[in-house]
Amino acid sequence: MAQGPKIMGGWSHPPKEADLGISEICNQVRIEVQDRINGGNQFGEFVAKLYIQAVVAGMLYRVKVQINDVSLIRIEVFQPPLLDGVQGPPQLKQVVCDGPLNDQPW
Repeated sequence: MAQGPKIMGGWSHPPKEADLGISEICNQVRIEVQDRINGGNQFGEFVAKLYIQAVVAGMLYRVKVQINDVSLIRIEVFQPPLLDGVQGPPQLKQVVCDGPLNDQPW
């Protein structure tokens, strides 16, 4: 039986370790994340750990960010495509409180 073309898309797996580029994207939305879930107070830490990505009209990232010794949050950030050679700022889409390190699925 003939099969149709394989459709690509969805989230990349397995998760990758966050690199400098992912860390920079996260740092650009840090203040908005703090405002949404921490009353504007600064987190003790804000370290991107792991991420997955999906290609859309730009890039969509889900990043696990460590905010203290025992807790993670998961943020979803949209990075728009280049427009006339200019990169728009990342847009925070969602914040989820994951809890203990390495306990939560994507």
